[in-house]
Amino acid sequence: MDVKQRLLSSMIISLGLTIISEGIVLMGIASLLHISLFFIFPALVIFWLFQWIISPYVVGRGGYEVFPNDPQYGWLYNLVRKIAEESKIKPPRVFVIDAPYPNAFAYGNRLSGMRVGITLPLLNILNIDELTAVIAHEIGHIKHRDVEIGMTIGLIPTVLGYISTLLMNFGYLAIFLAADEIELLFAIAALAIGFVIFIVTFILQIFVLWFNRLRESYADYNSFLVLGEGSKALATALAKIEIYMQNIKIDPFTGIIVTAPRVKVEEKDPYLLVEQWLRTKVSVFKDILSTHPYPARRAQMIYRLIYGSDI
Repeated sequence: MDVKQRLLSSMIISLGLTIISEGIVLMGIASLLHISLFFIFPALVIFWLFQWIISPYVVGRGGYEVFPNDPQYGWLYNLVRKIAEESKIKPPRVFVIDAPYPNAFAYGNRLSGMRVGITLPLLNILNIDELTAVIAHEIGHIKHRDVEIGMTIGLIPTVLGYISTLLMNFGYLAIFLAADEIELLFAIAALAIGFVIFIVTFILQIFVLWFNRLRESYADYNSFLVLGEGSKALATALAKIEIYMQNIKIDPFTGIIVTAPRVKVEEKDPYLLVEQWLRTKVSVFKDILSTHPYPARRAQMIYRLIYGSDI
């Protein structure tokens, strides 16, 4: 079985398990609260539409849109358009983001237009081959409709996460403000229910993250399809990002997904770091709580696609 077939098979399995687990949780909640699923589904659809509409403006806030005649970044627009055309999709809008860390991401919707955001630090640290490989990865996300799919598959854990946070914060506050035993018991109950929902959300999120990591690998595969051997520049791009990120603190409230998970690296030469990654045995649990595959795993897959082996 080749890499693409393994990816597709794994995605089908992970998607199936995610849908089943989320369905069980939904039916359990509906049963406990005696609420019809016909009420829950419309509420979820409304929440999804709300996220879908506002997300382009939240994720890409502060971005500067690039056009073909832009004197400074017109070349970047043309590069994105070229890769999009080679991927056989409509070219997305291109934005340069003033952020403190190197990142590239696909976002947007069919109303505002699909978009690719690229931060200034990424433009500064990557060479043209590496930037091309990263853009081909992001174009893969748009081609595979990962923005909409990710938002849909993560909808239930997101809603449950909000409910859990609300209940637990309310419970903590109510404990301190309780005037009698009844109010105290009510506060403890809210805290306990919030904690149970948190545990359920955590379990669901493991399935969602598994599926997300596979979609990231599938986007890497698009980079290979478009660039062939040139896609190995994606590995050095990841290495440069990880080296840069060693001294950057990520704001957990930005809502922006970084190109690669932050991992501790000692090597400062990106090419030597890639060589280390290619020799690294990666545990199954290494990236279990990450949105992206462990960088060594990504580098190994890219080299396997190109050369038939990791090295």
